[in-house]
Amino acid sequence: MKSIKIVTVVLLIGLVGLLGYANFRRLSIIETLEPVNLASLKIDGYLNPLGKLDLEKKISAVPGVTACTLSKEGNIASVIFYPKQTTVEALAFLLSNGGQLKISQIELAKSGGCPIHQLNSSFNEVITFLDIRN
Repeated sequence: MKSIKIVTVVLLIGLVGLLGYANFRRLSIIETLEPVNLASLKIDGYLNPLGKLDLEKKISAVPGVTACTLSKEGNIASVIFYPKQTTVEALAFLLSNGGQLKISQIELAKSGGCPIHQLNSSFNEVITFLDIRN
């Protein structure tokens, strides 16, 4: 019974320590920035070089879009945007040029990555979860 109390106290102290660390640590620059999304969209249809350039300019001018580029062939658009300001659906509609081109979203592959970085990432996710400042 005594060992259960000791383990409980140690776990409680550990949790309080993690909560304290999560909420009183200095946030990194990355943690203070608004997150962005990357969307890759496949364009079915022909785009001449001038149409491709006009489409890139039109998408880049959308509020919330930070970057837009079309592939050399003009069949894939990659767009970096703020999800609070615009959506993939809105971008797809603009890329379709008023419904003239068929647009489909490409699912990007997720890599397994380095196990050391994954462990660090998991710790950062726990700390972010415990941070009540967000």
